[in-house]
This record gives sequence, C-alpha cells and structure tokens, in this order.
Amino acid sequence: MTTLEQGFAQQRSGLFDRFLSLTRTAEKRNERIIPEDVPLHLDVPALPGFRQEAATAEPEDPGHRPLSMSAMAAPIKPISLRRDSIYAAFNTAMPVTDRHGLAGRNSELEKLVEAIVVQRKHAVIFGTRGSGKTSLARVFGDLADEAGCIALYASANGEADFDSLFRPFLTELPMSSSGQERVRKMMGEPLDVSRLSALLVEEVRERSILIIDEYDRVQSETAKQEVATLLKLLTDIHSPVQVVLVGIASDIDGLIAAHPSLRRHLAPQRVAPIPKPELERLLLACAGNARLSIDDDALDMLAGAAMGSPYHARLFGMSAALVTEAGGRDRMVLSDIEQGLSSALEDWEEMSGQTHALFRRILWEAGSVPGNGRRMIALAAVVASQMSAISYERLVKLGHEVLGGGSINEGQARDAMARLQPALVPTPNGELWMFEDTLAPQFLLLMAKQPVQSAPPVQTPAEEMRALLKGVDGL
Repeated sequence: MTTLEQGFAQQRSGLFDRFLSLTRTAEKRNERIIPEDVPLHLDVPALPGFRQEAATAEPEDPGHRPLSMSAMAAPIKPISLRRDSIYAAFNTAMPVTDRHGLAGRNSELEKLVEAIVVQRKHAVIFGTRGSGKTSLARVFGDLADEAGCIALYASANGEADFDSLFRPFLTELPMSSSGQERVRKMMGEPLDVSRLSALLVEEVRERSILIIDEYDRVQSETAKQEVATLLKLLTDIHSPVQVVLVGIASDIDGLIAAHPSLRRHLAPQRVAPIPKPELERLLLACAGNARLSIDDDALDMLAGAAMGSPYHARLFGMSAALVTEAGGRDRMVLSDIEQGLSSALEDWEEMSGQTHALFRRILWEAGSVPGNGRRMIALAAVVASQMSAISYERLVKLGHEVLGGGSINEGQARDAMARLQPALVPTPNGELWMFEDTLAPQFLLLMAKQPVQSAPPVQTPAEEMRALLKGVDGL
C-alpha cells in the first residue's frame, strides 16, 4: 500500500556545515604542546568550575561560593533498555501495519476483502477513537495489494474540499499514457466530480482502491455531497476504482449522507470493541515482547479496564509495565496494574483537564445524594465504550437489565444524561449522543470506581468563572 505524503519537507538547519567550518577554524589556531612531564593530578579533588586553574584565582567569599554543575542538578537516571522495549512493545502512538499485530480483527478483514476486492463495493470504516480503524485500513490495504489491487492511502484534514481529497491520488494511479496527459492538464484546474469520475473510468488500467483516513475531520458539507456523488457515479459506470472512507462515527450516517441507491453498493464496517479474550492475547503478546509476564488476576483487571479498546489496553499495559520495571521485577502483578491505571488517569487529566474536572464533579455530586447515581454514570461509560453512542432510552433499558428493575433507574438515567451533557455531542441523526472525547469512557469508569471524596472537589478556574456568571442569560 502506498501512503501519500501531504506535508512539506523541512529545510535543513545547516548546523553540520557550521560545525565543519568551526572545526577548520580551530585547526588553524596555534597548537599547544603538552609537556610529557606535566603531573596528572588524579588524586587532587577538582574545585568548583570547569578549569583546574580556578585554584589560583582570587579567593572568594565562602558565603557566596558558586555551585558546581554536579551540585546544581540531581544525577540523571540512566536510560533503561527495558523501558525502551516496553515503549516499543506497547506502542500507542503508531497504528499497526502488520496483520500479525492486529488483534481480534480477522472477521473485519475478511468482510472488507470480500466486499471491496471481490464484490467491488465502496466501504465506510467507522468507530470510536482508539478502536483500531486506521490499523484495520492499513492492513486491509496490504491484503488488497497482495490480491492484485493497488491500494493508495491518504489522510483528510478539516479544511479539505473535494479537490484536495482526491488530487494527491492522481499522480499515483496506474493510468494509460493518454490518462497521464489528461492528469497533467487537470493539475492547473480545480477537480470536479464529472471530470474525475470520467478519468477514473476511462484511463485507470488496474484495480485501484483509494483509502481516505480521518474523513470525519472534513467540515465542508459540499465536499461530502460531492464525494457521495462520485461514489454513486463510479458504481453506475463500473469503474475499476473503489473508495474507502475511514473516520470516527457511531454509524454510517456520521460519515456520509448516502443516497438510498448508493447504500446497496456501500459496505459499512463498524470497528467494534475487541472481545476480552482477544485483548488478553494482545496484552500477553505485548508483555512478551517486553520480556515481561503477567499474573492472571492482573491480566483480567487490565483487559477489563480497556473495555474492548486496543488503544486503552496498550496504554494501560504500558503504564503498568513501567511500574513493574521501576520495581526491578519481570512479572506484572495486581498492584502494578492498580498503580499503572492511576498513572494513566493522571496523564489523561493533564491532556483533558476540562473533561476530567467535569467527571470529578458530577461523580461527587451523584455520590452525595440518595440513590447512588454514580452507578448510572458508570453504566453510561460502559454503554458508550460498547455501543459508541448513548441515549436516555438506552440507559433506562440497560439500567433495568444490569442494575435491576424499579422506576428509580429512569430518574437516574435522566439525571446521568443531564450531568454528562457538557461532555457529549449529538450524532448526525440527532437521536443518540457520543462523548466528544471518544477516549473518555474508559477513564470515566476508572474515576467512578474510586472512593467518594468526603469534600467537594476544588473548582477549576473555568468553573469558578462560570459560577460568577450564574444568572446571566440563563446560566
């Protein structure tokens, strides 16, 4: 699979050339010849400063003696090769590109190959952040290459229009000579749907698959409509080109407003949570690559906390593994997992302080009133992690099934939705709600499991300002 770079190359700093210049200048200086009989003062303690000649300098006031470099900074902890292997094994920053590292996605891969390569449908890959959408798309691209197709990969951005979405693919597609000439002429003109669809049908000589990742970032409704029109045209005129859209959404409508006639030629592929046994196998593989082992109860807690998310499994596993390494051990135990989860939660607080502050306050408020609404808030986190989206109706239904019957669940569900509202965004159809930070549900559940604080949490600066504005235009 070919990845299309859309950035700009950075200019060289020229530091190496400056270094060479300084070196040549130094060679021209007068060389100092060190006599062979100069004694080596190995047993003489070095005085503060950089040069031994400081011993002959004028005496200084003892009360204002300058600190040496060693006294000004604590010793730097030596780099641990084990820590390096932990970061590499539990890597959360890069998507998986090797099918052997893509845990629990064989079924999804088989469906995509069947729908796109065999049936020649377009596809939409959707799910929450951290669910493995990009990894799935990249591994599928490699499988498509092996099947004789040419898979091209690019990422969208928030300001993308129809032209910028598809122009990067033009020079990489397997075109005829006349097609290459047409592309050269089109480079100076904006792309439109009709010309691009005609080009892809008439001039592309091999099966090609265009994968557009992060499609959810596209803001232009016009661009989305034009993409849907292009997919419809390519289907109607039997183009050798298929398009795969990848992005965050709870359903297909979250990414593309597809015409009913197009839906028959679209393969929706939701990236659902990975079953717990698959997550455990993923964690054991990562630990093995870091030369660590995991106790059974520790593995159970780690996989349970991830709630089906491979991203969270790797993140929590890495945090716990670093605790194990700091203790000089090679086996992860339950206490390591507990400390690792606390550490991961603290890191998330640094990145998502506003959402963390909201969760902390609503959990305290829910725990300080009768009925224990914390359970319903925690259930909302579980539902969001498993179904991508939540609603009052879903919470009521699952509240009866999971927490037990009784009308109190309905009130708790309404209260939970109201409290969580600032952290939610509506789905395109407006019937369901998603967490704006789709990584948040796992952290909300971790917070809900902590003991209820006796005192209310300290207000953040934003909360204090909002309190001051209370009474202004309904605040």
